[in-house]
Amino acid sequence: MRTMLAGLLMGFAALGCAAGAAAPPGTSAAAAGIAPGMEARQEGAEAADAARAAAVAGPAAAEAPASRPEAAPEASRGVWIGAAGASDLVLPGTRETQLGVWVDVPAARREARAPVAVALLVDASGSMQGAKMDHARAAAQAFVDRLPDGDVVSLASFADAAQERVAPTVLGPATRPAVARAIAALGPEGSTNLFDGLRLAERHAAAAPPTHAVRRVVLISDGQANIGPSSPDILGALAQRGADHGVQITSIGVGADYDERTLNALALGSSGRLYHLTEARQMSSVLERELALLQTTAATGAFVEIVPAPGVELLGVPSERAERSGDTIRVLLGTMFGGQHREMLVRVRVTAPDAGSHPLASVRLHFRDPENGNVPRVQEVVARYGVTSDPAQVAAHQNERTQTLAAVIETGMMQLDAAQDVSSGDFGAAEAKLAAAEERLRQQAASARSAKEKARAADAASAVASARKTARAAAASPPAARRMDALEMNGASRLWEGR
Repeated sequence: MRTMLAGLLMGFAALGCAAGAAAPPGTSAAAAGIAPGMEARQEGAEAADAARAAAVAGPAAAEAPASRPEAAPEASRGVWIGAAGASDLVLPGTRETQLGVWVDVPAARREARAPVAVALLVDASGSMQGAKMDHARAAAQAFVDRLPDGDVVSLASFADAAQERVAPTVLGPATRPAVARAIAALGPEGSTNLFDGLRLAERHAAAAPPTHAVRRVVLISDGQANIGPSSPDILGALAQRGADHGVQITSIGVGADYDERTLNALALGSSGRLYHLTEARQMSSVLERELALLQTTAATGAFVEIVPAPGVELLGVPSERAERSGDTIRVLLGTMFGGQHREMLVRVRVTAPDAGSHPLASVRLHFRDPENGNVPRVQEVVARYGVTSDPAQVAAHQNERTQTLAAVIETGMMQLDAAQDVSSGDFGAAEAKLAAAEERLRQQAASARSAKEKARAADAASAVASARKTARAAAASPPAARRMDALEMNGASRLWEGR
């Protein structure tokens, strides 16, 4: 089976990937968070939120035409946030457009590692018997062995009900043997009460002291919840409540029987990650990657705040966990790692005057810096637009990163739908959606002027072409193989997320 990107709608395009850690064999790359480095092109400077609150009303030091190719990469100057409209120019009057926003975390490793709190949550239902449970025990033990003394770890399992195996424990020579015994005692039986298990693990992670701001639930499951609340909406909402306490979820779906819609919802609701594994033996390499990411934590409690300028209305941020307060939208990112890239597309409605240069929005990245005692930091850029009555000028001044980002996100959602079509056996619908997605990306590649954006769109189009081949092959495959194809396509659809 071909390996494809996975992550909730992203990939080469890569939002949220952490550079420098290889994806485990058989893992879709987007789900594993892999993506090439990307550069922000808008100039900016850090500033306190209160001091810059009026930036959207007029010129500010952070402002610069987003399309200037000569602007130095912001990450290299210590500014991670960038933003640009779909074009540097708009027509007079009221119309909808898009604002691209990206966060490019520097790839350099942090000198000070932030202490972490990890809640291991293992599916102990009957379907995990045999090799799956053997590999789950071995992977969990190897993961704990590599956590340094001083980190907090807990262990829970779920079958007919959730069971606490190890309460949150500070790792050290005196506590490691008890954790090892609890891992060795894991055994499969009963049904799958994911809700109770997730609720217990989130409670464990959220109870970590303030010194342990990096908080993660690592979920290993091969099945579908069949006891207790089990809909993706309910479980996704539970994940979101955990995220409110700084808890993100890494979900490891093993084999062909897990519910990808639920694990998608957990990843989205907690700003976490999803891995699809074809074989249980791949668990160790996935957990090794998670450990590598935790060791390069560059920010905790991160969120992007988008404040519209006068005459601008924010309509929404597709496929992101967003909160609205008045006219302002916040997109919650949680913990971010060295080399990670996150992108989002904001739908906006602009009422432009007849002429002049105007602010579109102030875009601010808030986070806590673990290298400096978790001190709060804010970075800001102001996206601007000019007004012209010539539609040709609007087209000529399109921002290529925002345009490519829009193509990748829109086609990623089409791929996600196509994966569900394959899973349900509607291959005609899947083919139509994938064909449209591929054409959209190839058009973007053809229109892009910069080699970087052209290559990015072309690579994404090639991934969609591979997904089309997978969908066609699935039509002639037995149900078990068809299911695996659908799961790979689900992962590959998340081309912009790359958490």
